[in-house]
Amino acid sequence: MEKAERQMTKRPKISIYIAASIDGYIARKDNSLDWLDRVGGFDEDYGFKQLLDSVDSLIIGRKTYEIATTVLDPYPGKRVVVLSNTLKSVREGMELYRGDLAELVAKLHVEGTRHIWVDGGVTISQFLASQMVDHMTIGIIPIILGEGLPLFNVVGKELPCRLTSSHNYPSGLVQLNYELIKEFTPKKDKIIFKVVDFGSDDYKKSVSLREEILRKPLGLTFTQEELELEKDHIHIAGFLGQELCATAVLVPVGTTTKMQRVAIKSSFQNKGIGSLMMTFCEDYAREKGYESVYCHARGTAIPFYLKNQYALEGNPFEEDGIPHHKMRKILV
Repeated sequence: MEKAERQMTKRPKISIYIAASIDGYIARKDNSLDWLDRVGGFDEDYGFKQLLDSVDSLIIGRKTYEIATTVLDPYPGKRVVVLSNTLKSVREGMELYRGDLAELVAKLHVEGTRHIWVDGGVTISQFLASQMVDHMTIGIIPIILGEGLPLFNVVGKELPCRLTSSHNYPSGLVQLNYELIKEFTPKKDKIIFKVVDFGSDDYKKSVSLREEILRKPLGLTFTQEELELEKDHIHIAGFLGQELCATAVLVPVGTTTKMQRVAIKSSFQNKGIGSLMMTFCEDYAREKGYESVYCHARGTAIPFYLKNQYALEGNPFEEDGIPHHKMRKILV
């Protein structure tokens, strides 16, 4: 799956490997790294050689470059690209780049790179913001620095991660390995969908999510009269752990049921949650004897429903001033 995904997006695997203090700093305020020495001398490289052997190229920031150039050959045999808007040149054998990161990654891919290590606080945050990072290894050093340069600068968006492994070493270093979640799956994540009671706390959370996603962008809210009409409807809520991430409403109409007010929390969109909820709603409707499920899909949502085997019916129409199209999926 991971290999197929990288082929589809036409880019290499991108990894982060970095050490940080317990309070989340990667260097002192003066950029010094002397505190890293306390986990040295334990006959352990913390997987560094394995990482270096696996990567073809590195992309590093200016500050990391300045530290790296104190070593004669810091990354033997690797292609190194330095990001900087201020440097005029870099050491022989390295490349200076300023420009779009996605274009850089695509260029490296075309030129044979299959695995990139990204290093440097600002650079790491830039790649996280671009959502191109696949894997992170963070070594937590047993020290609280109190102040310094932060591991992460402002990324500007929520990025769900999945812990894949952890290991503690005799030095006290704890290494955490994460994958950036591209798609949630029931096998790897505690995702639960269930029917919730009208008026319950979970129902109220669902209404709040619906308003946030569906109504506030239009300057609207759900009126009490609208909500009263939902008493006999079927309310579906999806949770990751205890966090509400998705909701939908099923309205029985004879031998079919209408699925409406579908909302996915922003940080969970485009990560498989919507399709998982569709499957739950369809299975529930099938078990109750309904022959089909239909919905009024906004124009922007039509590709999503087509992907989930819903078919267009009739002509487009407007609801709340927004173009919609009726779509249906046969269950029997």
